Amino acid sequence: MAFGATTLVLCSCLAVGLCSTWPWSRKLGGESSPLTETYVSSYEIIQDFPHDGTAFTQGLVFDAAGQLYESDGLFGKSAVRKVDVKTGTSQVRTLNTRTHFGEGIEIVGNKLVQLTWKNNMINEFSLSDLTLQRSLPFNVGNREGWGLASDGKHLYLTDSTDALFTLNMTTYAQIKKMKIIDPKLGENFAIHGVNELEMVEDELWGNIYPMYQGSHSECIVRINPSTGAVIGWIDMRGLLHKQRAMVQQSPHNYVLNGVAYHKTSGRLYVTGKQWDHMYQVRIKPAPELGAAHVAQHCGLGDLTGALKKKAGRRLRVG
Repeated sequence: MAFGATTLVLCSCLAVGLCSTWPWSRKLGGESSPLTETYVSSYEIIQDFPHDGTAFTQGLVFDAAGQLYESDGLFGKSAVRKVDVKTGTSQVRTLNTRTHFGEGIEIVGNKLVQLTWKNNMINEFSLSDLTLQRSLPFNVGNREGWGLASDGKHLYLTDSTDALFTLNMTTYAQIKKMKIIDPKLGENFAIHGVNELEMVEDELWGNIYPMYQGSHSECIVRINPSTGAVIGWIDMRGLLHKQRAMVQQSPHNYVLNGVAYHKTSGRLYVTGKQWDHMYQVRIKPAPELGAAHVAQHCGLGDLTGALKKKAGRRLRVG
């Protein structure tokens, strides 16, 4: 029985591509839950992997066996891909129709479900070979598809605004709409532009891209999926500046975007749009940081003018 359990762990680890030194790989960290109890966290890099620098990453997700899938955006270049973690290369790649701009993805049963940006469409692909099974319209929020994730019971969707939607897993019908609110930043302070989503244990994690607020962010927000309330933030600054010059010089376009959590191993991966690298990271609590740090460094876009002054008065103790 012990041998069987060991074999299962080894197989899962190999599937993710990180067990060349197994069983000593535990020293790399990441096998325990990446959750943190502090409001603000930082990170450390555990492993650095190649990433396709032409891929405009919009969605990133692992299946239970450790196979990584990616959704890439841009009209005429959008695609869904099976990706080899160790090399960053595509094992299988299916192009979207030229009129579809690919966005968030999630695995639902034996399907890979992909949102599109302004097309009001959802695409379903067979998980085994990424063959397109069907495209169907959806009518949620302001009809922009951004982030998509699931807790196994419901789908969660964002649409560029401050809203979080709960959807039926099968019909994609809207069940619930919530505002994403962080009261530590001010009463009813709404978080706009939550982008790529990932369910990490019982929390919903999302990249932040307040595009319509004229900003960009290198932070990840942690959300209670039942209420939309913000639990905390992860400051991921520093990764963007490890990319090639083109990416560094246009951070508003090539943002941090892509969070994938492999629950079996507890490992967490992040990347960005047309980044050269994907990283396995460990989340580190930063209890010395508070709301003022988020307001100053997370590029939320709404903290301008009078609102910034108002928030600043509230955040002096952060």
